[in-house]
Amino acid sequence: MSTKTKTHSVAAIRRFVHLLVAGALLSGFAYGEPGQKPPGKALDATDNGKIADKIDKARQDDDASIYYVEQIAEAKAVQAVPMLEEKFVRTKNHLDKAHIASALVRLGDRNEIYWDYLVKLAGWVIDAPGLYSYDSQGKMVPGSGQQFIEWAKAHSLSPTEIGEWPQYWIAGPVGLLGMTGDPRAVPVLRRGLLSPNHMVEIFAAKGLAEIGDEGSVPFMIEACKRAPPDAATAIAMSLVYFDDPKAQEAVDKYLPKQAAKLEREDRARGKKPFGD
Repeated sequence: MSTKTKTHSVAAIRRFVHLLVAGALLSGFAYGEPGQKPPGKALDATDNGKIADKIDKARQDDDASIYYVEQIAEAKAVQAVPMLEEKFVRTKNHLDKAHIASALVRLGDRNEIYWDYLVKLAGWVIDAPGLYSYDSQGKMVPGSGQQFIEWAKAHSLSPTEIGEWPQYWIAGPVGLLGMTGDPRAVPVLRRGLLSPNHMVEIFAAKGLAEIGDEGSVPFMIEACKRAPPDAATAIAMSLVYFDDPKAQEAVDKYLPKQAAKLEREDRARGKKPFGD
């Protein structure tokens, strides 16, 4: 393979995984296709004017409001907690409700109802079947996703709620649980590494990296061994965040050399597992 081809391959791998993150965590927002990031910059929690504006926008009962919920959580704007608690009660959509619960946990809300909701929904989707099958060489084979359709019906999930990109919807609750950084999530996320849905495995690994649970490294490596090549690469990206020599060996095994180098550089610059 030429150097130019290798470079394109590395870029494609990184773009693919980063789009998985954006797609799954933005799938509740009304901003078009997965991976399309809504406009806006990171908030400063001390900028009361901008925070008040975001709180007003997050208070609305529309799809776009969930984006502002995430901005508020990232800014650690604890003054939004009462509004978010009220919004959680009103919200019916499962994934939107999970976004709000995750934000409240990140903002330090101690009411167990939010944590319990996240754990319940994440545990629920972990067993969802994948949308694709794989051939003997580990290549993805698109299919009808009939098992997934049956699973959704059994859980009373309508096509409207899941949207056009169910693979992202399913990964979302696992990612939102992991984003809390709460060590209580470790058992659920380790279960996620055994999910038949590779998107769930990828997000479970990211969550464990966000928490920094060194004890999960062997489980993450085993998940890489079981997964088809594309999924193994995505899972291994989370191992970059562990100093364990075995984790770093797995990074070099499952990621192309240049991709591993770039991921390590991103970590050194302060990028987090769920960063874009």
